[in-house]
Formats: sequence, C-alpha cells, structure tokens
Amino acid sequence: MSIFSDYRVNVRSGEIGGDSGDKVYLLAPELLLAQYQSIEKSLHRVRGVRQVRRIQLIPSERRHFELDTLLRHVAYPVLSVDRTGRIVAANQAAARAFGVSQGQVAGMALQRFIPRLQLAELLRGITAPRYGFPVTVRGQEFALDWSPIALADSPGAVASLAGAVLTLQQRQSEKAQEFEPPPPQVLWDLDRRRDCCLRLQQMAPLGEPLLICGERGTGKSTFLRAAYYLSPLAEHGEFREYRGGEFGNEDLRALSRLNCDAVALLDDIHLVAEPVQQSLAELLLKGKLQARLILTSTSYSSLIPPLRQLLEAQIIELPTLRAMRPALAGFAELILDDAAIGFHSDALHALAMRDWPTNLEGLGNALQAAAGHARGRNSQVVELIDLPAAMADDTLPWLEWGRGLTLKEQMEKVERAILAELVEAQGAGGNSTRELARRLGISHTAVANKLRKYGLTEKDV
Repeated sequence: MSIFSDYRVNVRSGEIGGDSGDKVYLLAPELLLAQYQSIEKSLHRVRGVRQVRRIQLIPSERRHFELDTLLRHVAYPVLSVDRTGRIVAANQAAARAFGVSQGQVAGMALQRFIPRLQLAELLRGITAPRYGFPVTVRGQEFALDWSPIALADSPGAVASLAGAVLTLQQRQSEKAQEFEPPPPQVLWDLDRRRDCCLRLQQMAPLGEPLLICGERGTGKSTFLRAAYYLSPLAEHGEFREYRGGEFGNEDLRALSRLNCDAVALLDDIHLVAEPVQQSLAELLLKGKLQARLILTSTSYSSLIPPLRQLLEAQIIELPTLRAMRPALAGFAELILDDAAIGFHSDALHALAMRDWPTNLEGLGNALQAAAGHARGRNSQVVELIDLPAAMADDTLPWLEWGRGLTLKEQMEKVERAILAELVEAQGAGGNSTRELARRLGISHTAVANKLRKYGLTEKDV
C-alpha cells in the first residue's frame, strides 16, 4: 500500500479471494498506464508477490454487474427494502410499475407506492404473510411475495431482520375466481403469541392438515387466513373457505375434488356435524383429500377421536389474553393504533387484572367503548372512569368457591395456590425465595415466611 501511496494512486477498495484464496484485488479506477507500469515493477519486488496484472472487473464488481444485468432483464418488479421500509434497490420493471425513473427509486419509502400495505407490521419480524399478498400499484393489481432478510441464525429474534426482498407478479383480472382469497392478515406477535407465529410460519408451508385451537377471541380466524399467505400455494393455487356451522356433505364432496395446488380453510370445525367429521377423517386417512387443509377449533378435545389422531402432530394452541397480562398494554396500542388515544397507568393496571373470557375480542370492545367515553370528556387519555364496569364473576363462581370460608381464609387459599404453582414451576433443586420475591414484588423475608406458613419447600440460593 505504501507503493500506491508513493505514486499518489487512490485505491478505492480491495478484497481477497480467487480460486485458491491467495489473490489480492485492488480497485484503482483512476490509475494511468504509465503509473501502472512503474507500480508493477515495484510490486514485483515485494516478497510473496508472484504475478501482477490488470483486469477489467474485480470479483465483487463482476458479481454486481452480472446481478444488475440479470435483474434488468427480469420482466416483473423486484426490489429490496430496509428495516425502515425505504427502498434500497429496484430493477427497471419496478421503476416502470411505480412510474418513476430507476435512478429515483432508491431511498424512496415503499408506502409511497403501496400505501395500503401494512408495512410496519410486516417489518416487525419475520412472522408475516409473504406469498401472493394482494396489492394495488397505480391502479394495477399485483401479487406480492415478501422474502425477509435475516442477519442472525435465530428466526425468533426481531433484531435479526435486516429488511426484505419483494417481487410483484401481475394478477390476471380476466380470470374471475369463484372464491376470492381472504383479506390480508397481519399477526400480533407479542408475548406468548410470538411462539405461535413462529410455529405457524414453519408449519403453514407443509402439506399435512394444520389445526389451530384457541378460545373465542384469541385470533383463530386471523391465524387461519394468515396461514394461507404463508403457504407458497397462495401464489397460484385455488382457494376455498368454509364455515363449520354451514359445512355439510355437499361441501365435503367439493373439497375432495380439489387438486394438490388448492388451499382449503375450514373455520370452527367443532361446529361440523359428527357424521361429516367422520367422513372427513376417512378421506384424510385414505389419502383421498389432496388439497392443503387448515382448520380451527375452540379446543382439540372438541373433535371426534379419529380427527384428533390425524391432527395431533400439527396443532397450534393460541394463548389466552389472561395468560399474557404483561403484554396487555402492547395489545391495547395495536387495537387503537389509529385512534390517537393514550392510557393512564391505573387504567392499564385495571385492564390487566381482568380475566377477559372473550380475550382480544372482549378487550377490543372494551377499549373502543373506553376511547369513546374519553373523547366524550374531551380527553385523549383513557382513565379508570372511562372503563366499562367489570363483572366480578367473569371466570370463577366466587360464592360457591368461597362457601364456608372467611375472606381471610379465601385469600390465604389463593395465596398458597399461587406460591405452590410458582415453586413447582421452578423445578426440583431450583427453588429460590429471592427469585420468588422478585416475581411477586415482595421482600425475600416475606416470601420465606409464607413458604414456611404453608409448608412449601424452600431453598435459599
């Protein structure tokens, strides 16, 4: 490098490579022929240098040139975006679709061209619909494929997402479909739902039937439709959607006639009559159902035994909202995303204390009512007075449960059950009163006294 410095030659970049990994490539675009002839003699005197020659393109330039040439001849739009949603690069077809020159595309926001695309949710993580996503660009209908770019090995880390590569395929409007694909779905991957989203991403592209279980309001239908866009079949296959309460033998016969490129969604299969469930199980067992089948149910146990046996390896169980209390503020923010409404901490605490038997559906209704009440007070902050009144018997029959016990005895019973469950969850040899104290928000001494009082095992570590 000192030789190049002596001859005042600017070396813009360099790389090491070649077939055997022993070549050094230097990019000096302003190198004159006379300078090269002088530098060549000096470089030959450097120990270890066996050959010096000029080439037209260094390997990275050649790869970039070849890729650029390849993309220039691709007839459909191809582009990449970063984590903020700004376009990094795009081919000529993308520029034409967006109505700008190719030199202008880089640096522009993707939502300038596709405003209805839920980009913020797509960029949250890699658990997002990414096949056959319907979008409109300047009045033209496209099917968008979204391929995330992950930096880390772990697919569960949001920070591993560096951006995404997008391709847009023109949709043939003249091919009117009897069944239109479902509206695009975006998953809220907070707290324990994150694992469910990852499982859905892994299992949706497979060929085996997939069952999504959960209580009312946990998002079964959302996951059902999101699974369609996570399957590569969304690009070109047929689509059918059925409701369990209306699904009969005629629908089953139509389902059996679909080919292997089709995706069939069956919502609330537990509402399907048992004889029809039995016939569906027989078709699956005999391999006579070729379509990719995705189903939902309130619970695995609500299905007939033959279906349970066929679906036991392909199940996603959605968590209840009461099992995700730490994420309730995040869900509230997502539900009221466009409402410009804030929450007082007391109101959020009160919401987290409820059991929400109808889960996100119930939370959504309560938040909409609370937001409307707050606006009626000319306030943009939801407070305790804005929340709908909560019924005391949401999930437990308190009078029966506490019969014959004083209030103190009932509270002690609840306290012992909580401590026993936490101690059991820590496992043998791992019980720590300090860890329990941290989780419960009380002192280490208080936890130790309560464990002794209730005869629970303790081990201070």
